[in-house]
Amino acid sequence: MKLPRQLGIAASFIACGLVISTAAAADEVSFAHEVWPIFRQHCWSCHSGEKSEGGLRFDVKKHLQHGGESGPLFVPGKPDESLLIEQVSGAKPAMPPKQPPLALEKIELLRRWIATGAKIDSVPVDRSATVVIPKVYEYAPAITSVAIHPDGKLAACACRSEAVIVALDGEEKSLRLPTACDLVTHVEFSPDGKLLAVAGGTPAMFGEVRFFDTAKGKLVGKRRVSGDTLFRGNFAPDGKSIALGGADGAVYVVPVDTKRPVQRIELHSDWVVDVCWTADGSKLVTAGRDKTTKVADVKTGQLLRTLDALFERVNAVVADDELAISAGLTRAVTGYELDVALQNVEVSGAGNGAKPVSRVAQYLRAFPVQPGEVLDLALSGDRRLVAVVGRFGETHIYLLADRKPAGTVSLGTPTAYAVALNGDGTQLVVGCKSGRLDVYQLPDGKPLRSIEPVPVKNAPASASH
Repeated sequence: MKLPRQLGIAASFIACGLVISTAAAADEVSFAHEVWPIFRQHCWSCHSGEKSEGGLRFDVKKHLQHGGESGPLFVPGKPDESLLIEQVSGAKPAMPPKQPPLALEKIELLRRWIATGAKIDSVPVDRSATVVIPKVYEYAPAITSVAIHPDGKLAACACRSEAVIVALDGEEKSLRLPTACDLVTHVEFSPDGKLLAVAGGTPAMFGEVRFFDTAKGKLVGKRRVSGDTLFRGNFAPDGKSIALGGADGAVYVVPVDTKRPVQRIELHSDWVVDVCWTADGSKLVTAGRDKTTKVADVKTGQLLRTLDALFERVNAVVADDELAISAGLTRAVTGYELDVALQNVEVSGAGNGAKPVSRVAQYLRAFPVQPGEVLDLALSGDRRLVAVVGRFGETHIYLLADRKPAGTVSLGTPTAYAVALNGDGTQLVVGCKSGRLDVYQLPDGKPLRSIEPVPVKNAPASASH
């Protein structure tokens, strides 16, 4: 049976309409399932929270639609006129900064999303796990960092997602300081003892440092400065900033004053796991998972020297103005004489063809080799002694002046993650894998007490040895 001509034409238009609608649906891009994962991976760390860079936030729908200080991020239907496409395209794209450019497939997907109207079909949500700090732990968290207050009466330690301040005489109740970090990696009192810096982060999400009032435990400032975890570091001698290692190979110099900008210094090709200042505050010495120890100028951010390149990772560094010391998986504790290391004391060739030569042997000053991997180093406040701990059940102490042994302390644990010395080197605090904080008297190594910083089910009470 033949359809009337008018019905046939109508049927044709309906069929075409179905094809067009189907094609449009196929071209439409889901913000929640396709666009948001790109933003979450490449943009979230710098553009979320109250202090987003450039005033641009990806974590709130209305902010994403409005844009930032540079104007709207996108013009619906016009990808070639959209700031987003401009920033991620080209031979040297501006975004994401200090990271590899977006894959062409991702850029094309963003273009199609904008071309089809840039619809936001759901509000961006951070689906990361919320940090929960238990009142009482099922198992004692390992202590990953320790510090002694300048007055020698208090110690601070890192216990998973919180920092804890304890009295070294064991008399006062512990002061627990929570963070939003999956793992706290560094605690340190400021040189005047008024502040406690607590640093760490959550992998692939953020790095953060918080500053607490030591006396009251009150949070006085916090800064998120990177898109990944921050590692160990060191307060500047003047106490105005703290330098911390980053998982992106950079060092972050973070001022205590939150109005001052953070300085980012690119130095390593892998994690920077520890940072220390020289005593005059002019240089930083860094330890990298890329198996190198480096020294850089703080003011300019310039790399001055790669002091050493080893076959295994470096875990810890300390320094005064004359000697930088690093140690790690190789079990070697190595000193580097800075005034020699930073000079080109030998040249090859002559005249205009002369070239500087740097030989590690010229400035290397070796300490005794350790029985196992070194996990942490600590200087006494007077920079006279250095303490060494790791996977060998002891703390070895050396004189900085001649690198000779000054004592050995037998520990009640095979693995110690962290160590600290007080101002005059008469007291030693060790953070254990077992979650215990052990306190010793020096130089005789007499155990004074063992402290459980946080409540643990069925844990023995803190006690003197």
